[in-house]
Amino acid sequence: MEKHIRVVNDYPARHTKIGTKEKVPSEIAYMPDGVEWGSLIPTNVARLMWTKLQLELVAPTGDAAKIIEEGALTAQVLDKQPVDIIADFLTKVKEHTIKHLHEVYRQEVWSKLPITLVVTVPAVWSDAAKDSTLGAVRLAGFDTSSFPQLKRTVLATEPEAAAIYTIKTMRGTAQDQDLKLGDSFIICDMGGGTVDLVAYRVAELDPTVVEEATVGTGDQCGGSFIDRAFLRWLERRLGTADFLKIAGCRSEDIPRTSMTAKLGRMVQDFTLEVKSGFSGSETNFLRLPAPLNAIQDDRARGIMNGEIMISPEDMVEMFEFPIRRVYELILDQILQARRIKQAQIKYLFMVGEFSESPYMYSKVKAYAEANGLKTIRPAYAWSAIVRGATAKGLEGDGRPIIKNRKCRRHYGTACSLHFISGQHREADSFICAFDNVKKAGKQISWLLKKGQDLSTAEMPHGKAPMYCRFW
Repeated sequence: MEKHIRVVNDYPARHTKIGTKEKVPSEIAYMPDGVEWGSLIPTNVARLMWTKLQLELVAPTGDAAKIIEEGALTAQVLDKQPVDIIADFLTKVKEHTIKHLHEVYRQEVWSKLPITLVVTVPAVWSDAAKDSTLGAVRLAGFDTSSFPQLKRTVLATEPEAAAIYTIKTMRGTAQDQDLKLGDSFIICDMGGGTVDLVAYRVAELDPTVVEEATVGTGDQCGGSFIDRAFLRWLERRLGTADFLKIAGCRSEDIPRTSMTAKLGRMVQDFTLEVKSGFSGSETNFLRLPAPLNAIQDDRARGIMNGEIMISPEDMVEMFEFPIRRVYELILDQILQARRIKQAQIKYLFMVGEFSESPYMYSKVKAYAEANGLKTIRPAYAWSAIVRGATAKGLEGDGRPIIKNRKCRRHYGTACSLHFISGQHREADSFICAFDNVKKAGKQISWLLKKGQDLSTAEMPHGKAPMYCRFW
């Protein structure tokens, strides 16, 4: 089925180097002459990015917190909530999608075809964040007014979509034949900002059906952290005085959401010409912007003919933090699987933009193999999630590829219970006004436990609720 999936890759861009990509940056800028989005935003223009993280009630940390803080003033001036900003971006996506459909299939054809909309969200998303995401989708106009034959909207987690794509690419291959009941594999989704992992266990064969074997984990350690490391390296190599001539401030003070035009172009060249192709041994040269391109050759700083040299050792240092953190995340998944004693992990599947880095792939592959895992990066790894989401929407036999998921958090309801001396605190007791019976207040009836298996086909049942005090 995956061979019939067509990915939109003609997103507009200001530069031919960053055009025709399988994904568009989730960024939007409110400029005096209108709204720009994705790769159309100039490098020196402040943009709103990672806005979706504000849909969660838990405040983001690290780089995400700095990005949100930088965008907060813009959002306040515009009087826009996160859902509104996301809806504005999705409106641009919708408009471009419709334009693409017109050009490829003609309006009179595609407008008569039944359409399923699949919306992907992070695995750790709360129910409130999922609901807000769907709200933004509705505000953006993904409805029958834009898509006359829209029949249903489906929500899927990103690891689930990646797993669906992985299973479909494996079917009929040697890896598919090698999988046995109970075998497991880890999906490692490596994006620009975050890396997320979850393990799946084979539940049925012929065709392969899987269930979540672990609770998903992740962290902020994606490809953008290489860019931040490059800025720190560049200041050290040039010296602060020369760095200020193109950056306007110290590397640690550069906003996450914008930078000067000169520095922005240099970072763009670094990303496309150096980072993306680095395999561990290349020496690269980057053109310096004015006035630094007029510096006389300075071999101590690696400056020659208006270019600065980046050695393999320099690049290895820039990759050090993301690699180390990914190792820790992989080990956490392995240890989780070992604790439940029902999953034998055999494969690590790498998907996402950052997985296409040759150096990142080689280092993670070596670490996985040292822990007994075979590493596979499927074709079209960058767009694996969107391809898997499309495959989920195209499923017609009603048999889900994902059988069970792991509950991401504890769920319960507040309640009062008959007071039992020695089990409940006297401070929580009260006489019920309805039946004049002594009861214990401030208790919780736990309905679901974190890590509990949840069937995709039916509601959980068969277990009595647990109770405990929660205040």
